[in-house]
Amino acid sequence: MTEPSNLSSSEGARSTSTLKEQWGKLLALASLVAIALGSFNDSMDALEKIYDFSLSQFTDIPSQNKLDSVYVRASAAVLDEQLGAPIYLKHSSHGETIKYYQDGRFILSAVVKEDAIAAYLVFPLDGFIPDTSKSAKGSLLLQHPFNTDEEITDFRVSYSRAVTYYLEESAEGAFSNLYSSVSGYSEFDVEPTQTQREALAALANAMVLGDDMVPLAETLRAQLKPNFYGYSMLGLQALEEAILTRSEYQLIRP
Repeated sequence: MTEPSNLSSSEGARSTSTLKEQWGKLLALASLVAIALGSFNDSMDALEKIYDFSLSQFTDIPSQNKLDSVYVRASAAVLDEQLGAPIYLKHSSHGETIKYYQDGRFILSAVVKEDAIAAYLVFPLDGFIPDTSKSAKGSLLLQHPFNTDEEITDFRVSYSRAVTYYLEESAEGAFSNLYSSVSGYSEFDVEPTQTQREALAALANAMVLGDDMVPLAETLRAQLKPNFYGYSMLGLQALEEAILTRSEYQLIRP
């Protein structure tokens, strides 16, 4: 019974030692850069960049700080300032520009209208759990099925070879008086189960045919967890084209 404990302790010690070595190398590099630059201001700038880089390697803080700087109704210039140049651009059928940005921990799509952010969606990557506390579903938005929130105002669904997704809107959230909270599911980085496919197809068909969608939506919402979220002052129809599809994901992250 003691062997697993010893093994765990050994692994923890090695992990701590490795982390210390990495930090030691970073600090040594910082010192060399500071000496080489000579100028105090340049040295401080270099140290700040090294600090930010080290944070991004060991924590989610820089990624979350970027997301905290983006909000609906802000100038579209904020996107480039915080996230760099967009990696993918397209225009919606309504004429808005849709810009895609990539961070090591997420992809963000933003709908830009009249030089302002009209809506944006965040697609977390590789287990990143962003702060969703201001959304309608709160901080556990990405960890529970859709049906944990009963107060939705609208939803959209698509099921086809080209694109499959489910998207819903809620009037709740920290800033519900300014914009809506949205969450959704896209197969951009995940393969739906057969049961989930059947539920998506059934709801999509009912929407096209005008059949009763309530029981089908309830079934689907109990089976799916959101894998993206966002905020919008546009209706869902305008937001559908900003959903990251599998083909776009494969293009952006080959």
